[in-house]
Amino acid sequence: MDLISSLAGLDLSVLQQPPLATFFILVLVSVISLATTLLNRRVMNLDEYKKMMIESNRVRKEVMEAMRSGNQRAISKAQNKQQELMKAQQQMSSQRMKISLYTLIPILIMWQVLLNFFRGVIVAYMPFKAPFLSLELNVGGWYILCSFATSIVLQRVLGLTFEIGPED
Repeated sequence: MDLISSLAGLDLSVLQQPPLATFFILVLVSVISLATTLLNRRVMNLDEYKKMMIESNRVRKEVMEAMRSGNQRAISKAQNKQQELMKAQQQMSSQRMKISLYTLIPILIMWQVLLNFFRGVIVAYMPFKAPFLSLELNVGGWYILCSFATSIVLQRVLGLTFEIGPED
């Protein structure tokens, strides 16, 4: 950021103080989460993914029922179904991993720029005491909190995660 600001002739030091630093990182993380979520949504066949997850849940229950009954033939049959589904899930997961790998390098570059710009600066204050976090957050802690929060919400809103109800 220092290099960018010096080249552009801008004074970005105001972004190093809360609340601007807090909101700047939140917006940046939200944009990154939105981009990666949209890429995942575009690559994945969501209907197939949902069907596979529902089927996986059904087969898991089938395996449990077979184990309770003690019927070795039913156990073997259910476990074979489970293994086939696991292979299909691995293929689908590999698609999501490819997106993660493609986005990793730009995020790591951006992360280095952020760490250099916000070196030793408190960017956010926690309103309550949380386990594993101090009341004053540096760029790393705040970025991770924002990343978890925004990605969970965006994935839910854009349909990449869903609940499997008892009827499924």
